[in-house]
Amino acid sequence: MNGRRAQAGVLLPRLARTLCAGLLWACLSQGVESAEARIAVAANFRNTALVIAEALQRVSPHRYEIIAGSTGKLASQILNGAPFDIFMAADCDRPQQLVDRGAAVAGSQQIYAVGELGLWWPGVSGTPALGALANLEPRSVCIANPAFAPYGEAAWHSLARADISAAWREGILRVDNINLVTGLVAQGHVSAGFVARSALISGVRNGSLKVNESEVLWLAGDAALDQMMVLLTRGENNPAAQFWLEQMQTPSVRELIRRDGYRFPGEENDA
Repeated sequence: MNGRRAQAGVLLPRLARTLCAGLLWACLSQGVESAEARIAVAANFRNTALVIAEALQRVSPHRYEIIAGSTGKLASQILNGAPFDIFMAADCDRPQQLVDRGAAVAGSQQIYAVGELGLWWPGVSGTPALGALANLEPRSVCIANPAFAPYGEAAWHSLARADISAAWREGILRVDNINLVTGLVAQGHVSAGFVARSALISGVRNGSLKVNESEVLWLAGDAALDQMMVLLTRGENNPAAQFWLEQMQTPSVRELIRRDGYRFPGEENDA
């Protein structure tokens, strides 16, 4: 983690210069008109979205508001008329459901990142093991609520595959989103929790977390989360929303996403 922190400190200024140069050319050449867009973002992607928004605002006339929360709750708010222009979920199911119900634009779906789930168990002897969690009190283990958070759902399935009893799993502490899990583990309020790689990288970078890599068991297979974004019907004619979608596919923005511990479909995570 410390090595990645040092690398990020060198990488970010270079990425910012490249991003600004490319986007400034795009804006000047296209004569972009100013607009504002509200981006609903899964909690795990909040910090990355804020960095992207700041970069896009520096080189365009557009302004962006980032609203973060659990994927399920954001989707429900959108269906109930919340004024968002783009939805960046932590799964693929809910963006597709919004398309099916006419709340999002068909054909605008794109996977913007692949997230990774891990079990963070500070102070454990050796690499954490899923099965060993059964030796703890259930309330000392934390996950994002599987009903609303795809990372929590992935954690729940991982526990089930580890043959941990349903009765034990029912007692686990559930919180609103994956970022809250990270905070509870870091502050020692719980013994272990299922966290996003991006949250640990962000915390180490800003100095709010100290993480020993041996305390984290990174989960593979079903615990890799395809995160999809979609243009909402409210933002269909919004230049700022369209610009956001376009820039998410540029090499500079994708490198910012990789820097924060994500990868893209077909790539291996070498973080």
